[in-house]
Amino acid sequence: MTIHFYTFSDRVAPSSRQRGFVIAEQLEKRGFSVVIHSPTVLSMSRTPWPKKLGLIVQFARSLFSIKKDDIIFLQRTVYNKYFFVGMVSYLFLFRRKMIFDFDDPIYTHNYLKTKTFCKMADAVITCTHNQAKWAKQFNPKVTVVHIAIDPAPYEKFSKDYSLPAPAKPIIGWLGTGPEHLLNFEVLVPVLRRLAAQKDTPFTFVLIGAFNNPQVHGMFDQIPDLDVKFIEKLDYLDAESAPREIQKFDIGIVPHQSEGVWNHGKTSMKILEYMACKVPGVVSAFGEMPYMIENNVNGFFAASEDEWVEKLTLLLHESQLRKRLGEAGQKTVRDRYSFDAIVPQIIEVINSI
Repeated sequence: MTIHFYTFSDRVAPSSRQRGFVIAEQLEKRGFSVVIHSPTVLSMSRTPWPKKLGLIVQFARSLFSIKKDDIIFLQRTVYNKYFFVGMVSYLFLFRRKMIFDFDDPIYTHNYLKTKTFCKMADAVITCTHNQAKWAKQFNPKVTVVHIAIDPAPYEKFSKDYSLPAPAKPIIGWLGTGPEHLLNFEVLVPVLRRLAAQKDTPFTFVLIGAFNNPQVHGMFDQIPDLDVKFIEKLDYLDAESAPREIQKFDIGIVPHQSEGVWNHGKTSMKILEYMACKVPGVVSAFGEMPYMIENNVNGFFAASEDEWVEKLTLLLHESQLRKRLGEAGQKTVRDRYSFDAIVPQIIEVINSI
């Protein structure tokens, strides 16, 4: 038996890297035969004609390498009509076993394709409980397997709490800034109030501004805010993110909580902070209530006042940062590492 992976994008995209390429490698380490096929769905969509035809032919040829007892693993493959029609036709005609995996509420903008793959799948894997609830409308065999990280490079850059507490702690955010302009609207008034509190000095570091003038403008205009931007990291370097996160004293995940998309979302950022022993403050959205236990391994903030309260508390109390940070790292190791989640995926594979 071979497991054939078809992915949304290449390794640069976090969802494909963590839920496609790395999962395939982890399965291979555990004795499974795996193949990661190209082209990716995204490349099929973005390539202009006539070169697109070559990719479609390449995809079609790959289907003939799949044997009767093999399993097809579709990772978020709803973004190209040619792939969709080809795969649906193939599954209908040849009756191969298929696992459909998605890590975002993609049904909000690709309803028909997501529904179709859910109905045709022998098993569905989702990243959050809200996504699972949606998928169970069309398939009873749904398993929640959260996105995972390899703790090793993060633990290598664990926050060292034996050092003297900094006079000016760092509040940090990591991600793709231009995609989070609406979420930054949650954060801007909070930082404005914190910057006005003269007895609470801090620096705000935003990693992932990508030279976007809107991202820079949202924070540059806050009076008295000490802000530093890192435009982007080399995400193919496993140590690039933890190396910077280690410098944080508090990691934040501000997020809009309204809307179907946000109710179905999760965050890899909080896992990265926690894995480095950096305490996190997160908006109460999506999967967060399943991941964070308030005042145990992090803090929730459901309003502007709560954001200011929790951040002020953490800025002043280094021992609280240490306690939450250590608990957060243990949470990642026990529940959100590949050692924790790959056995869950193997159970799904064995079940079909």
